[in-house]
Amino acid sequence: MSGTQIDFDHLNRYVDGDTALTREIFSLFQHQVEMWGRGLDAGADDEVWESVVHSLKGSARAIGANGLAGMCEAAERLVGEGRRMGARDVAVQNIEFAIDQVRTEIQRWEHARSLKDLQG
Repeated sequence: MSGTQIDFDHLNRYVDGDTALTREIFSLFQHQVEMWGRGLDAGADDEVWESVVHSLKGSARAIGANGLAGMCEAAERLVGEGRRMGARDVAVQNIEFAIDQVRTEIQRWEHARSLKDLQG
């Protein structure tokens, strides 16, 4: 994943440029990925696996983190006959890396807003 991790145009359709609301939504996202990320286990049974990656996908889509959401959507298919040896391990690594990238983008956004607040 390179470049922008968050589709701010998508997000702004819902927050209409409201910085406080954006901060709140990012905070909710951070809480959700922390909670659901703990359950991201390649060895989980199919029902748990599907629930965790589905929830992470929804959190990602809510903020416009489309790359992360796409990874989670692909991971949802790693159940039943679609479960291939090692595929979940790779999915966990990729999803965790993508989460870190999104978190970094959020930190950059928060830093830029803080600087803007100090200037203005």
